[in-house]
Amino acid sequence: MSEELALDLNEITIIGNVLMDESGEIGLTALQHVSPEDFTDARNREIFRACSELYSKGTTPDLATVTAYLTNNKTLEGIGGLEYLDLILEKTVRIAPVENYINSVKEKAVLNRFLGKMQAVLDDAKTKPIKDVNEFIGKASDDIIAIAQSRDVQDAKSMSRVGDDLVAKLVKQTKDFKEQGIKANGVTGTNTGYEKLDFLTKGWHKGDMIVIGARPSVGKTAFALNLLYQVARKGKPVLFFSLEMGAVQIAMRLLSLTSNLSTDEINSMEYRPGSTKDKLLVETHADPDLQARAKNLQRGLDELVNLPFYIDDSAITRMTDITTKCKKLQNSIQEIQHKPLGLIAIDYIGLITSPTTSKNDNRQTEVAAISRQIKQMARTLDVPVIALSQLSRDSVKEKRKPQMSDIRESGSIEQDADMIMMLHRPDYADNSTQKDNETNEAPENNPISPLEVYLMKNRNGETGVVNFIFDKPHCHFSSAENSYDNEVPYDENYIPDYGEGGN
Repeated sequence: MSEELALDLNEITIIGNVLMDESGEIGLTALQHVSPEDFTDARNREIFRACSELYSKGTTPDLATVTAYLTNNKTLEGIGGLEYLDLILEKTVRIAPVENYINSVKEKAVLNRFLGKMQAVLDDAKTKPIKDVNEFIGKASDDIIAIAQSRDVQDAKSMSRVGDDLVAKLVKQTKDFKEQGIKANGVTGTNTGYEKLDFLTKGWHKGDMIVIGARPSVGKTAFALNLLYQVARKGKPVLFFSLEMGAVQIAMRLLSLTSNLSTDEINSMEYRPGSTKDKLLVETHADPDLQARAKNLQRGLDELVNLPFYIDDSAITRMTDITTKCKKLQNSIQEIQHKPLGLIAIDYIGLITSPTTSKNDNRQTEVAAISRQIKQMARTLDVPVIALSQLSRDSVKEKRKPQMSDIRESGSIEQDADMIMMLHRPDYADNSTQKDNETNEAPENNPISPLEVYLMKNRNGETGVVNFIFDKPHCHFSSAENSYDNEVPYDENYIPDYGEGGN
């Protein structure tokens, strides 16, 4: 009686149905969803392992073949002999679909692994020295996420079923477009803010990893900030991970963008004590130009502080920590604003480290791990993630346009990324000692530069080139097809209008 009370009804029902099904279909279904390790009873675990081995050899398991297998492996007595096998067949439920019992066993196994991992983390925290708290927490978090992701295992879907899902997606997409006032134009992701870029990318898509590569000082950070700004000004929260610059520096760049004032113009004003973000007290000396600039600055600051734009400048470099902080912010925004994160950017890959690699691994192996983790983070959070990357010197030395092979340290980035963009400034690529005939400045120091964005990989659409004008003093990018007047008059009623990409 005590043995019968100890039986796990879900486990023995799966095994009993497998043994009694002459077609073998139930066994194949069970093997797709559960493994021997999912069975909590050691006897059932050994029997299901025997069934799995028989299937792998092309034999349909039944009472006779399983008995023979267990006998040959000297494990029949260990599971309770023929008496236990007979008991399984006697107690097996054959009324409800076996899938119900499979799900129960799978859920219990996942729960046990989860609880086991939590206990192991607790034991390690109590008994082992923790050299790095962030690394310890990050590793535990990754292990727990891996367990959680093992919950759902689905069968292959027929095209009939996929067709229904596809139509439902298209109907929902149309409904969402109408609610958001978006014209159906082929752009299925979040608008980039630039029409030509939208045409190629079809927008930023959830779960995508977008890599933007450039040489130092070409403008990749400024370009990323512009991309985030375009999403934020539509009311969608964005997050910028800065591993190099402080939040105030980044905010200054964005303030130049929103106010249409250069950093020099902002810094040259006199600010009186008592100034706040809601009301700047600027000494204008009754100068109309200074008064107009002060109003534009306040207008730009008002816009900036109301953007759902988040900056993390903690300079953490571990990818596990970055992922954890992204999840925390996403949960917080979802709870308070009831909105998902619209876009994440990390500046830049070369400064990230991975605790999942050993000290003996080279940097290329570490970057490969980081690249996979960035892609996994994008998919887990269901948010597009932009990762900035520095390029090698080869394109500058050879005076050529950048190539994907110029991405530093790892070819894995090329594999993992859904999109790869390369930024190329012809004036930067030119000889830096060459002087511009009109400005008499070194080409890379010109305030206005043409910039070419090469979309070299794109899983969502075509590849191609988009031409921009980079206005460095105002941290602004505009489409090269649109005019952008740098000498905008300081009118007190002036509102910046950047044309395409500015609305």
